[in-house]
Amino acid sequence: MEEKESQKELAKIIQDSLTEFHGAMKLRDEFAIRIGRRTTQIIRFSMTGMSILAFAMIFLLGTFYQHMDQMASDMKDMRTNFQSVATDMKDMKTNFQSVATDMKAMKLSVDSMNQHISVMPVMNTAVSGMSENVLKMTEDMAKMSQNMALMQKSMSTMSLDVANMSYQFTGLNGYVGSMGYNVNRMAAPMKMFPFP
Repeated sequence: MEEKESQKELAKIIQDSLTEFHGAMKLRDEFAIRIGRRTTQIIRFSMTGMSILAFAMIFLLGTFYQHMDQMASDMKDMRTNFQSVATDMKDMKTNFQSVATDMKAMKLSVDSMNQHISVMPVMNTAVSGMSENVLKMTEDMAKMSQNMALMQKSMSTMSLDVANMSYQFTGLNGYVGSMGYNVNRMAAPMKMFPFP
């Protein structure tokens, strides 16, 4: 009789242990499912946020690339204007050299006139030479004036290009600031999760 009771008690203990083990396993499965669902949600939110961030980065890079093309074009225009200014400076140098040559020729003519003042034919020749040199000087001065006008026009164009480039840099700074603001806004939902 006692043996039957001890067997019943043993069976009851085993049954209770199995029931507790079954409950613990069921609770562990529920925890695993809950952790899996949360992990899936976190991964989905993370992937969505990363996709939005990647799209924003691609858009901003495209905008930056378009502005870089415009800036490169403005730099090419500035280079052309600088080359034009250099050409005008070379022309001015040539004209100055021509004026110096004409001045030397005029001095020689005056010297020749001083030496041969008593001889009228020689004086007439010297005066004619002086007249020609003065005409050449007048032409060279007119060319210098034209070159100065061209140089002024090139400098005006260059000033406009520099102002345009400054305006584009200002716009670019605005885009970069907007990008930082958008990144902070996109990262705001991630702060709700218990991550360090």
